[in-house]
Amino acid sequence: MEELVIEAEDGASSALQITLGDLLVLINWMNQTEKSLDRAEALPSLPDLESGKVKVWIQLVQRLEERFRRSEEKKLALEANVIAHEAQLGRLLSHLHTNIASLYDNLGQSQKAEEVRRRAEALHVG
Repeated sequence: MEELVIEAEDGASSALQITLGDLLVLINWMNQTEKSLDRAEALPSLPDLESGKVKVWIQLVQRLEERFRRSEEKKLALEANVIAHEAQLGRLLSHLHTNIASLYDNLGQSQKAEEVRRRAEALHVG
């Protein structure tokens, strides 16, 4: 197969020199990458390339995917943390309402105690 070389229009062939073979390998790798991402699998390994430029592009995609995956893991951990804190806050508010109602009961203000319990119930249900 005859090598077709793509060069930049300004003639700077060393800056952007890609063979047609490497371009086809890149396209194939990107297709495999798309399928891997759709299935939530690891990206395909780095193919054997002559072009350093194409290799850099693939490595960039791999680094971006790795950063995205780490960001997703951090996001899930933070969401779980928020859920745990919300549950803890709910328990603390429930204890607070119970203690306030008990305080009113001890002070002989059962009507106020019942009002606090109703409000706590409404908050807990809503």
